[in-house]
Amino acid sequence: MSVFTILTVMHICSLKSVFKVAEQPSGQFAVVRRCRHRTTGVEFAAKFIKKRRSKSSRRGVTREDIEREVNILKEIQHPNVIALHEVFENKAEVILILELVAGGELFDFLAEKESLSEEEATQFLKQILDGVHYLHSKRIAHFDLKPENIMLLNRSVPHPRIKIIDFGLAHKIDFGNDFKNIFGTPEFVAPEVVNYEPLGLEADMWSVGVITYILLSGASPFLGDNKQETLANVSAVDYTFDEEFFSNTSVLAKDFIARLLVKDPKKRMTIQDSLQHPWIKPKDTQQALSRKESAVNMEKFKKFAARRKWKQSVRLISLCNRLSRSFLSRSNISVARSDDTLDEEDSFVMKAIIHAINDDNVPGLQHLLGSLNNYDVNQPNKHGTPPLLIAAGCGNIQIIEVLMRKGAEIRAHDKSGANAIYYAARHGHVATLRFLHDKKCPLDVQDKSGETALHVAARYGNVDVVSYLCSIRANPDLTDREQETPLHCAAWHGYSPVARALCQAGCHVDAKNREGESPLLTASARGFVDIVECLVEHGAELETTDKEGHTALHLAVRRCQVEVVRCLLRHRCQVDQQDRHGNTPLHIACKDGNLPVVMAICNAKASLDLPNKSGRTPLHLAANNGSLEVVRHLCLAGANIDAVTNDGKTAEDLASAEHHEHVVSLLGKLKKDNHKLSYIQQLRPTQTVQPRIKLKLFGHSGAGKSTLLESLKCGILRSFFRRRRTRMTNAARHPNSPVNSKPPVSVSISNLYPGCENVSVRSRSMMFEPSLTKGVLEVFSPVHSALSAADEQATKAIDIQHANIHDFSVWEFSGNPVYYCTYDYFAANDVTAIHVVLFSLEEPYETQLGHITYWLNLLKALTLPQESISFGGRIQQPLAVVLVATHADLADVPRAFSGEFSYDKERALLKEVRNRFGNDLQISDKLFVMDAGASNSKDMKLLRSHLQELRASVVSRCSPMTLLSERLLAVLPTWRKLSGPNQLMSWQQFVSDVQEHINPLVSQDHLRTLALQLHSMGEINIMQSETVQDVVLLEPRWLCSSILGKLLSVETPKAIHHYRGRYRLEEVQALAPESDVDELLQILDAMDVCARDVTNPTMVDVPALIKTNGLHRSWTEEEEEESLLYGGVRIVPAEHLTPFPCGLFHKLQVNLCRWSHQQKPEEDGADDNDGDIHLWTNGAKVSQAGVEAMILLVNHGQGVEIQVRGHDSERAKCYTLLDTLCSITENLLASTLPGQLTAKYYLSPQQLREHHAPIMVYQPKDFFRAQVQRETSLTNTMGGYRESFSSILAFGCAEIYQWGILGTDVHISDVPLLARRKLCRMLDPPDAMGKDWCLLAMNLGLTELVAKYSNGTPNGTSDPTAALLQEWSGRAGSRVGVLMAKLRELGRRDAADFLLKASPVFKVNTEALGGAANGYPPTCNGGTSYNSISSVISR
Repeated sequence: MSVFTILTVMHICSLKSVFKVAEQPSGQFAVVRRCRHRTTGVEFAAKFIKKRRSKSSRRGVTREDIEREVNILKEIQHPNVIALHEVFENKAEVILILELVAGGELFDFLAEKESLSEEEATQFLKQILDGVHYLHSKRIAHFDLKPENIMLLNRSVPHPRIKIIDFGLAHKIDFGNDFKNIFGTPEFVAPEVVNYEPLGLEADMWSVGVITYILLSGASPFLGDNKQETLANVSAVDYTFDEEFFSNTSVLAKDFIARLLVKDPKKRMTIQDSLQHPWIKPKDTQQALSRKESAVNMEKFKKFAARRKWKQSVRLISLCNRLSRSFLSRSNISVARSDDTLDEEDSFVMKAIIHAINDDNVPGLQHLLGSLNNYDVNQPNKHGTPPLLIAAGCGNIQIIEVLMRKGAEIRAHDKSGANAIYYAARHGHVATLRFLHDKKCPLDVQDKSGETALHVAARYGNVDVVSYLCSIRANPDLTDREQETPLHCAAWHGYSPVARALCQAGCHVDAKNREGESPLLTASARGFVDIVECLVEHGAELETTDKEGHTALHLAVRRCQVEVVRCLLRHRCQVDQQDRHGNTPLHIACKDGNLPVVMAICNAKASLDLPNKSGRTPLHLAANNGSLEVVRHLCLAGANIDAVTNDGKTAEDLASAEHHEHVVSLLGKLKKDNHKLSYIQQLRPTQTVQPRIKLKLFGHSGAGKSTLLESLKCGILRSFFRRRRTRMTNAARHPNSPVNSKPPVSVSISNLYPGCENVSVRSRSMMFEPSLTKGVLEVFSPVHSALSAADEQATKAIDIQHANIHDFSVWEFSGNPVYYCTYDYFAANDVTAIHVVLFSLEEPYETQLGHITYWLNLLKALTLPQESISFGGRIQQPLAVVLVATHADLADVPRAFSGEFSYDKERALLKEVRNRFGNDLQISDKLFVMDAGASNSKDMKLLRSHLQELRASVVSRCSPMTLLSERLLAVLPTWRKLSGPNQLMSWQQFVSDVQEHINPLVSQDHLRTLALQLHSMGEINIMQSETVQDVVLLEPRWLCSSILGKLLSVETPKAIHHYRGRYRLEEVQALAPESDVDELLQILDAMDVCARDVTNPTMVDVPALIKTNGLHRSWTEEEEEESLLYGGVRIVPAEHLTPFPCGLFHKLQVNLCRWSHQQKPEEDGADDNDGDIHLWTNGAKVSQAGVEAMILLVNHGQGVEIQVRGHDSERAKCYTLLDTLCSITENLLASTLPGQLTAKYYLSPQQLREHHAPIMVYQPKDFFRAQVQRETSLTNTMGGYRESFSSILAFGCAEIYQWGILGTDVHISDVPLLARRKLCRMLDPPDAMGKDWCLLAMNLGLTELVAKYSNGTPNGTSDPTAALLQEWSGRAGSRVGVLMAKLRELGRRDAADFLLKASPVFKVNTEALGGAANGYPPTCNGGTSYNSISSVISR
């Protein structure tokens, strides 16, 4: 395979191995085809550029021009400019994979409209200007701006996006060097192009002026009767604003054009000037009104569009008619072409013929050829290609027949020697091949490069062509000039079906090219594992070598093709074969430091100590290159560390010479054999099973968790002597809801704290309000006030016990909501744990169900969803859950004859719980009903037995212990003492310490397995970090019980700040006197438990402890101004009506505090209110750029409500603030509760303004119903009036609303992963009427997927519905509204309704908004912690 000089971004590989390209091009000379990525299903446009073969050739594009276009496309990334994704190259072409711009030309789109105001026209022109502005900012001139190059990305959306395309003439302008050229389209080129003067960015602005002129009038300003006249008009700037065309055009529009169509480039408007022109950006109402009232001349514009569309055809017909008349007058004159020249009229005949062939115009071609006497249809075009070959490439058999009747020679060939069979094979036309073969067209003709039709079909991946040619006995073993067979071509480009077809046809699988490569070597080097499998299956020799002595394994290792390496090793290839330098594949992998390949080859029993010709073993090469992990693995596998090279050097000597001290240290520790053997022995599994797993207990306060634990600890004798704990009263255990409770205490602040009568604290903008200074402070927290009396007995935070619970590490999670904000790091981070959920039977049935739902939803919400969806949306490793009902004795639950409690609602409750959570959690079949204090009861024994069964099942799946894991268990207490007051360590430090002090041979991967085992046992806790590395908590009890229990406990001494959740640093230090307070607070900040106050470093906020209620709970009418706008949203759980778990609102308050710090103005004179934040129980108020927002926890914790208000002139800022706060909330949900699916409802702006309660909430179904009825407003059933979409969704801001996409038009890929998983659960299961996903696939036109997945079993790993949605997302029109309609057609209204609820109602295209957002306040990072956990520990 010959190798070309390539651009840095180009791949010399097969386009069709990555993309599925449309089989039918638009013509022989068409350069753009639609293609689809085979993996993602996303569609792109493939632009095929023919390369110029030699400098003297005039055919094709020079490499310099191709490189220029590619380099420019690489540099640009803008919403209004076409994007380049990839570049491929083969022998003949360079293929650019571009963004698919499928909406057609802008002018064609506008021509379909009945009317168009200038205001609407400028919206499109503004996009063009934005794109040009971006290009000019990078000194790129397009030089070919014209209507044909102004396209729409998607014409079916409400506000189509403009895309500027075709950068074939674009240049990077060097202002220090003059650039001159004559190119472009005559109508649109600038005078400096015509006059061959220096060119710059100004040439594009001239073209913009011409486009605008045509857009407004339907006339072209400089178009003459011919090219010369047009260019003369351009040079003279000869144009007028004819009244016939510009009668309704505004003065501003004409001024805009006139400032662009200026001959002197220096006096022409720049792109910056254009964007600021009052026609584009009106300065006052009068200018905006004139633009709105003026209109485009649609009558003339439609005629212009039609005239332009057919201009080429009309001109061609005219030429052909003139040509026909000329022939009639010269009936006896031959028009045969000479060998080297072709007169002008003959060239037009050839153009007409080719035009007819490309358009499949059979009647037109017959008419044209019938009017020509003595015309030789075998003469080639200027590229040396006869019409018959062009027709064969287009695949039109009727055209070929017409040409043959006119005398076309079936054996004709082009100047390179290719015949019609070759052309048809290249473009994939099997029927044409069959016709040509029947007409005796030669089959195995080779062109000048030696290629046959089979070669070209294999190179382009046309498997049907290859199969047909083989079936008619085409020779598959003919070689080209490089001695490559068609199988080499298929192997090089990665076409597995082609390779299989050739192998099945009996081709020579071990043929070698000029470089000595067989197809197996080629495929292995290129990484095409499916072709390697095919070749081996058909007997390819695994040990064949090229001229350098490389086997397939050598080449795969050298190119880092890991999957090919594994494939070859599976087929037992020779692993120790040496190349001409004596290197084995293991030598190459060690030199490259490729650990996965080294591991695979070592596992295949490769020789570890085989020297190459320099006497170097693989260990020498790894040490010399400083590959520590490779050295570690080789030593562990048994490599000889004392081996020496030809010049007497050991691996340690080589590492020392290169200053690889870490490698030197490792090898030094291994010098003694007994040490090395003991290290290896430590890593081998023993017969010892994992001694314990975690048992986690959840339940509301008073559910009996602690009592149950005491009972589980007790044996028979101890149960007689155990004291029953004092039980809390019902009121204390189950306080009133925070939402409807009234504050039980209302005291004067002066009574609580003498001397504070006139307190006005301004600290980080969290102030006491005026009501406080008057002496009244409402102190209220249902949790704190109710639980304070019993807090000494209640569990604090997370109580961890390792002893006496039957081989369990017990983690009891407090039912006190103040601690919930810490649970996300500990509750569901271990799939080997058993999760016990307790609830009290003293409560009503609905309350019992609510408590269970809350805790199960917590476990579900904390489970990270997998990107790949399994059949039925199943979870791969669901958490094990046991339900325990307590207080059966107090609830008078009857006993069965056997002595067990018999709860009559057990079956109904289990059924309901399984319906809700059965797909997400592994819930035990039995509900354990008991008296938690009866340690020796039969119910308790059954629970003990069940827990032991679950434990045995889990342990059987766990890896056995190793000597190293036992050693780690032994040294952990010492490490905890040495760690100091804070028991946290970065993962990298943990790895380093183990390798340094315990076992230098343990790898990171091996150690992670051991660490997870310790994590499973409850000895350590691995805390996942969003940043670079994870964190190891050496002593979970230190953080979970001591620190969090003390900090968040209501026993903490009270101070005035605590009612607002504020602490002084010295108070925090007093809670943990042995800890470094700064480090501790950084850790808690990273957990979103508290927020450091950067404006007052001595204070820290802990929102979970806020007791202040009602600080600006709502806006009042006294504050109202007539010019204020209102709007808001409510974010709610989409599946289960239960409060958000894990103290989500407390965490949200922490994130809002951080965000507010980022908004504080630094410069003098800025608005002091910017960045203000006020916190209270279940609420917060923030402000930014003169706009205010309130964030509230509503509906008993089941919703987060964000309300925003601002002045009428600040509509965009209102939307920006709402969008920012929604982003903060959604980002927090995604990071804290990744398994929690939410829906967004919208609040009535009018009722927010009127302070109406309750507020009308608009749900997604309301918007969908209105969209279906083509309405743009919703009825407020409470108020009896209608509110527009724009006012509800975008504060009435037209600029934002026009760039938004409403729910039904949202692309299916924007539907959240959790929603798609739920759809899979609904559509995958078989149904009596058929499989719904199959019916849906057929309705969506994806019948091929039915055959692919119909035989799949429910145990399969791939989900058919997920695959269907993924495939469909790459098709045009894959919108939510279409999918809902299809689901309703199938009778699956439930699935359609769920999709509607979970899909976005309104999505703003922020990229397209681009410059429109200029002047909007900047958004922030969503309140990301300043101290991510790993960054804290690394410091």
